[in-house]
Amino acid sequence: MENPENLSGSSLGAKDREDILRQAFLSFQSASESLVTSYAALEKRIADLSLALSRKNMDFDRQGSFLEAILKNLSAGVLVLSPGGSVLYRNPAMEVFFETTELSLLALLETKGLWPPDGREEAAFDERNRSWGVVRRPVPGPEGGPIGYVFIFTDVTRIREMEEEMARDRRLRAMGEMIAQIAHELRNPLGSLELFSALLTRDATTSEAREYLGHMTTSIASMDRLIGNLLYHTRTPELQAGWLDAGSFLGRISTDFSRMVQSVSRSRSARTLTFHSVPAQPPFLLNVDEELLTHALFNLLSNGLEALMGLPLTEERSRELRLESLLSNDGSCLLVVKDNGTGIASDVAERIFDPFFTTRAKGTGLGLSIVHNIAVAHEGEVRYEREGDWTVFSLSIPPKRVRSVSGNGNEGGVR
Repeated sequence: MENPENLSGSSLGAKDREDILRQAFLSFQSASESLVTSYAALEKRIADLSLALSRKNMDFDRQGSFLEAILKNLSAGVLVLSPGGSVLYRNPAMEVFFETTELSLLALLETKGLWPPDGREEAAFDERNRSWGVVRRPVPGPEGGPIGYVFIFTDVTRIREMEEEMARDRRLRAMGEMIAQIAHELRNPLGSLELFSALLTRDATTSEAREYLGHMTTSIASMDRLIGNLLYHTRTPELQAGWLDAGSFLGRISTDFSRMVQSVSRSRSARTLTFHSVPAQPPFLLNVDEELLTHALFNLLSNGLEALMGLPLTEERSRELRLESLLSNDGSCLLVVKDNGTGIASDVAERIFDPFFTTRAKGTGLGLSIVHNIAVAHEGEVRYEREGDWTVFSLSIPPKRVRSVSGNGNEGGVR
């Protein structure tokens, strides 16, 4: 722009000078408005960026809080170390780990080959009756090198226990297969012994011979029951169910077991044993596997007999064993075995149905476990309770397997 003094001294008139000044003012005004508009747009852009940044910060805060909540509630211990070995972070679960070790953290990691960092990234070790697995991972920095290391400590004690249980189960399965083969091999000659014993008993002419044969029969039955327990333990009971008269069924069991009681009483005359079998009243039918249910009841009766034999010789009281059957109000059948023998200690009562659990020096611990399995196979259950001096086991058969019998012998409805 030319100097106003030059303009005033030129040939331009006053009107021209006014026009020039007016144009200059309009240009300045337009430039100012453009500058104001640009500034307003810049302010809006800055405000938008500030809002976006604020939202991002809120998102980061939420994510950080969420991550912190996750780390605090993890059962695994999380530890972050700097490249120099300083602790940058550790979650609360690490306190559980620290309680299990007497070593300092870095000393422990050094003994496990995880510090200072090298190629190894995983380790497993035991510390104070706990098993631990630890994983180390580097945290990469912007230039590619590690800016720290994350360690994750996991309590794998239960996993180790489960692995041991699986290995034990495999061994038990193999043992069960071997036991099943041996038991099958033993049952064949045992059946021959039982047959010959019955033939000899029929031909025996003296009471002494019949007594000896009675002992043989009792021992054979005991061996057969033991082999049956082993077989039933190594396989899941499969029902071959059919309807049978409860009275006749229980009568056969009563007759067979009475012989065993008589044999035991003769061999141990210092004890007087009484066995009662209460007939099924009213008459009813059971849809059961006769062989399995017979085995279950013989196990319960044999346990009761052992409990009676365990009473002191000097104790003067009756020794009674009872087999009863009754129908419950819900239509189920209860087969009850009770004795007034030594009883079961309260501190072991919860374990009596566990396999291999026994309080007897010569027991296998399979009898009650197998009774439980047979009851479950019939969709029933077996229960233990104490009634005064009586030890009571009740084996239930569900209503759908029970049918009443009318007076003329025809089948009635399900009770």
